Amino acid sequence: MCFWKIGSTVPSYPCPLCIINSIVFPPKKKPFPLLKLPTIPLRLITKMMNAEEILNLSMCSYRLELFLRASKHKMGFFCVHINDRHLTFLSKTPDSLRLSFKIGVKEEQIKAVDKMGVLCGSLQEKNGSIQFNQDCLPDKMLEIYRRIISLYSPTLIKWLFYLDKPSMESVCRYLVENLTAVNNYDRKTYHRFVFHNGSLTREFLTELMDLIPVTASMAVTSGIPTDFKHCNAFKYKKIQYNEARWATLDDLKSVKNENFVNLKSSNFDCKDLNEFLKYWVDCDEAILTRLTLKLKEGTVINEAVLTDQLTILLYYVNDLPHFLLKMKKISNEKLVVGHFAVKQDKTVEFNVWPRDKWSGIFEMLELLEKVKEMEKELMGIDEGEEPNNNEEIEERNRRRRELEEELRQVRRQIDEINEYGLILRYDIFASMCFWKIGKFSLTCQCTLCLLVFQSDKDPEIYGMLESLEMKKDLEMELKNLENSRDKRKEEISSELEQLEKQLNEKEEKGYIFTF
Repeated sequence: MCFWKIGSTVPSYPCPLCIINSIVFPPKKKPFPLLKLPTIPLRLITKMMNAEEILNLSMCSYRLELFLRASKHKMGFFCVHINDRHLTFLSKTPDSLRLSFKIGVKEEQIKAVDKMGVLCGSLQEKNGSIQFNQDCLPDKMLEIYRRIISLYSPTLIKWLFYLDKPSMESVCRYLVENLTAVNNYDRKTYHRFVFHNGSLTREFLTELMDLIPVTASMAVTSGIPTDFKHCNAFKYKKIQYNEARWATLDDLKSVKNENFVNLKSSNFDCKDLNEFLKYWVDCDEAILTRLTLKLKEGTVINEAVLTDQLTILLYYVNDLPHFLLKMKKISNEKLVVGHFAVKQDKTVEFNVWPRDKWSGIFEMLELLEKVKEMEKELMGIDEGEEPNNNEEIEERNRRRRELEEELRQVRRQIDEINEYGLILRYDIFASMCFWKIGKFSLTCQCTLCLLVFQSDKDPEIYGMLESLEMKKDLEMELKNLENSRDKRKEEISSELEQLEKQLNEKEEKGYIFTF
């Protein structure tokens, strides 16, 4: 309203003179009196702030700092970088706070941090990170960290140490020792310690692992001596070692509590992985959630060695094997089915999933185990001692017929569930063998394995399997009619002669039949 119309009942709009006056002399905005608000409204307002706003607000007033320390603002993760120089970051992650400390000595040092207001002139934001524009001694840095972390309740606290210079080892040792002390280490919060750059000595890394609790996460991208050993090296919640050629199979077997393991280099080959997978299958409890490792340099992927003595469902991606297997003793419904994959760069990934991750996979693996046990029992019947009397002969034949009928039903079930066309493999025979499940045929490409392929890919072998199965059934029936001289015996003998002629023709091509 124009000043000459003050008191007029007629509404008016600002004239040009009023607009110019408001631009030249803008009205002063009074600060919002947060401290005059009741506790509940103030808590609701601060709850909507992000981590950086909470930090800035705590430096405005000591009373606000006390209130924020009591409120404990919840956040995703709190990240601290320690180096002999300041670092920059590409982006700012929501619901998190990144701090960067520069360790060093200067004439001007931060005084005692008895309240957040002391830090008001020492902080600056750069590329999404809060940095201190002054060098800090380790004890002073720890004091600042304790003051700032008291404002928050983070899910994850991540410490990153950059060991570019040997002098940083003593700083790192001092900080880790104090951070893991009983009065500083909150076991309700997940901690992660990361060590970058340089090479760690065996003594220094041993000291670190003696200090860091196994409930934390451990990542070492620095070099590690090949003769390093420590009982806690594979017991941390999450493990990453860029240099892991010192690790042994016993180290892998020591993993517990559904851990994550990532080894960027190793001395493991296909035989070692097979031994670990067999150990995992027989475990009483879930030992890991994910294993990623780079095989030993020069290792050739040997599928037969990888899957030796394992019951698996196999498929291929870019001519590289992927297979699924399960634990024998199911004590944890969440982690029972394992998925093993090989990549082009000789990196293998082993992920463990719940039983319902893929529809029908767990059921197929259970049925395949059942087939394996029934096949073993049949082999035991055929290779066992000869019965002494007719009753034992009848009992043996009856049991064999029951097993064969049950086998047909189980194979039919697998055929119905196997909508992905997965290859079935398990160890039972020590020679070349063939069998079929509905539209699938099974053949062994190594000495101890069974593979499945579609019957339309090789109709000749599939026809041979049908003939062989019929021949086996007829011989069983003929054996049961040894003492009879009826017409059926003559018909069976005639049919057998025809089938033997057909199979003899195939034997000339080099096929070997066992049943």
